[in-house]
Amino acid sequence: MRIPVPFHPQLRSALSRPLRRELCSSLVFVRPKTTHDAPPFKVELPSYFKTGSSGSRLPATHAKTSPRRGPPESILIYHGGSGRTLFLGMLRLTSLFVFGVSTLIVTPAFMGPDFPLLAGPAIFVAGAFPMLFISYTAAPFVNFVHLALPIAARRSRAHAIEYAKNLPPTATLYINTLKFNTIPRVAVVQLGALVPHRAVVRPVSFWNSKPAPLPWWRPRTLRQFYTAEKSKPGKETAAFYPELWEHVYKQIQNNRPMMKTK
Repeated sequence: MRIPVPFHPQLRSALSRPLRRELCSSLVFVRPKTTHDAPPFKVELPSYFKTGSSGSRLPATHAKTSPRRGPPESILIYHGGSGRTLFLGMLRLTSLFVFGVSTLIVTPAFMGPDFPLLAGPAIFVAGAFPMLFISYTAAPFVNFVHLALPIAARRSRAHAIEYAKNLPPTATLYINTLKFNTIPRVAVVQLGALVPHRAVVRPVSFWNSKPAPLPWWRPRTLRQFYTAEKSKPGKETAAFYPELWEHVYKQIQNNRPMMKTK
């Protein structure tokens, strides 16, 4: 099989025809016929690129690494416990149910002339007392406490822990409680405004000494709160720091001397 050999135009004009034929005849490539395909071409890398000096494989230099993310804007530092929260919620709903049945069904049935005059009002008061008592005594129980982190404390978990162990008085806390109808309620307070407190009728650990001013027509916000000294365990997430609540609780107890009120 002859393969034509191209020449540059200037070289072709400089060479004579017989000389060009002789050059073309000497540059003939013959491809042998093969019935089997040639094996795939493999490149063997030197041993230096396969293993390190100690014989261990070198790590991949272009491996994808996930970006390191710090804590979110607010972290959970206190968990009141799922069991206690569920129990108090069911207790509130039960008291509401008893109040509704006694008010809508039982009280009207005892308002007739066949019953004493005070029978209906007495049943109404008896049905409302459990609801009022449970709503008042269970109101300070805290379900969750979140701590707002500044930008400098969101770099890593270590920065967040260092910030939480020495909080400034202006640190913001989000205290989550339940209303009498089991609807969540969040109070935004500063650490410097929380002082230790005790009450006789219901359990209280601290209270908000500087509540936000509200219009006269709005109900008063909850000022008394109750938490344990340590957080209950919960689901481990990147935003849950239960070990920090002990430090925050001590800071609250050291704000001012203990006070007792009724």
